[in-house]
Amino acid sequence: MLAQTTGLPVHCYLSGKLGGVQQITSRVACDEVDLVLFFRDPLKADAASLTEQNLLRLCDMHSVPIATNIATAEVLLRGLDQGDLDYREGMHPAMIEPIPAMQARAV
Repeated sequence: MLAQTTGLPVHCYLSGKLGGVQQITSRVACDEVDLVLFFRDPLKADAASLTEQNLLRLCDMHSVPIATNIATAEVLLRGLDQGDLDYREGMHPAMIEPIPAMQARAV
């Protein structure tokens, strides 16, 4: 429904208990996502809360906007639509070829 409404590419992951949080976390760590919509039950505190906290921390570390409720998601999507999140493009510079390692010299 989100992809149809916004026209954005949307990728759904597994449920949190089935490893979905880890899937999202790995993509954030590799700078492969620009925005996370992660809806959760704020009244439910269980073992998954630690992995959810890790996701929130990683999004903070990589400056990835994350919404955990409908109101925040709407604000982020409106900002995305208006170009307010274009600053993220500057965070993904073009890939630069690595500098070749110095070759061993014959002694």
